[in-house]
Amino acid sequence: MHRLTRTLILFTPLILGLLALTPPSAGSETRPKVMLLHSYHASNVWDISVAQGVKDALADEFYFPDKNLTLKSFYMDTKRRTSREWKEDAGNMAREAIHRFQPAVVIALDDNCQEYVVRRMNKANCAFVFAGVNRDPEAYGIISDRDNPGSNITGALERERFPESLAFLRRIVPKVRRLALISDASPTGAPVVQRINAQAPACGAEVVATLQTDSFTAWKAFVTQVQSQADALAVVVYHTLKDDSGNYVPAEEVLAWTTAHSTLPDMGFWPWAVSQGLLCSDAISGYDQGYYVGTLTSYILGGQSPGDFPVAAPRTGQPCINKARADELGLTVPIHLTKTSQLFPKMTARALPSSPPD
Repeated sequence: MHRLTRTLILFTPLILGLLALTPPSAGSETRPKVMLLHSYHASNVWDISVAQGVKDALADEFYFPDKNLTLKSFYMDTKRRTSREWKEDAGNMAREAIHRFQPAVVIALDDNCQEYVVRRMNKANCAFVFAGVNRDPEAYGIISDRDNPGSNITGALERERFPESLAFLRRIVPKVRRLALISDASPTGAPVVQRINAQAPACGAEVVATLQTDSFTAWKAFVTQVQSQADALAVVVYHTLKDDSGNYVPAEEVLAWTTAHSTLPDMGFWPWAVSQGLLCSDAISGYDQGYYVGTLTSYILGGQSPGDFPVAAPRTGQPCINKARADELGLTVPIHLTKTSQLFPKMTARALPSSPPD
C-alpha cells in the first residue's frame, strides 16, 4: 500500500474507495515510466509469464499502463541470436533505448540483460530491478551484498527446484537414482548444471553423465548413449542449439526429437518444458518472479530506495505433469498427484510441423 493511500485512510474511507475504483489518470508527460527489458524475444513463454506477473502486481498496487503509468518493453532477442557480436549490439541498442526513454525503473529480465546492459549502467539515474537471474549477481558486479544491495538496484534470483523436482519425479518413478544431465551451453544453463551436480549427492542421486553443448548432433549422440546408463534424464534448457550447418534449431524441435528417441523418464524445471513434452517438474514460476519484481517496482515508484530491498529468490513451486508423456512411457501417475498438479494432456513440441520424429 502506498504512503499516499495510507494518508488518505486517515481522512476518509470514501476517498480510498474512489481511488480503488477509479485509478488516477495522468498525462503522458507526467506519468512515471517503467521499461521491461527482456533478454529474449516477445513470443518466448517465460517472458510472457514474467511480464504478466509484472503487470498484475503493478495493477494490484494501482499502477495501470496508459492510465497512470507508461510501460514500455524492449527485446534483446539473445536466445535465438546467440553470437557475442549480436549480444553486444543488442546491449548497445538497449542502453540507447533506456537513455531515450528515461524510465524511473528498468525491470531487467534474465542473465544477458545483466551482462550487456545493467553492469554497464549501474550508476545511471534510474533504478534497476532484475529477475530471472541464474548466475550469482555478484559475478556481474552489480551488487556486493544481497541483504543490503544499496544504491539503485535490487531484484530476484531464478533458482531451479532440483531437489523438489527430483522428489516429485520419484513419486511417479520411485527407484530413480542415476541421472543423465543435459543442457545447452547458454548463460542460463551453465549455473543450473553446476548447482545440480553439487546438490545431487545430498538428494541420494548420482549424475552419471553430463553434457552442455550448442551442437544438436552432440545432443542427439548424448541422449542415445545414456539410455542404458541412467534411470532418468534431467533436461535443463535447449534453446541455443545449432545444426551442423550453423543454423538455429528451434527449441520445440530439440525437445520433440529428445522425447521421441528416449525411453527414460525425464524431468525439467519450468512449466513450458513439461507442456512441450517432459514428464514432470516441481517448476519455477515465471509469473511469481514477475509478480515479485512488479511489486518491488511499485514500491520504488512510491519513493522507496531499491537498495533497501534484499535480493530474494521466490521459492513457490508449480507441480506439473505431462499426461501424454506418462502414457507414452507406460507410467501410472498416482491419482492424488493428478489432483494437485497442473496436467498437460499433450506434448506440444510434437505437434509442430518443424518437429519431425526422425
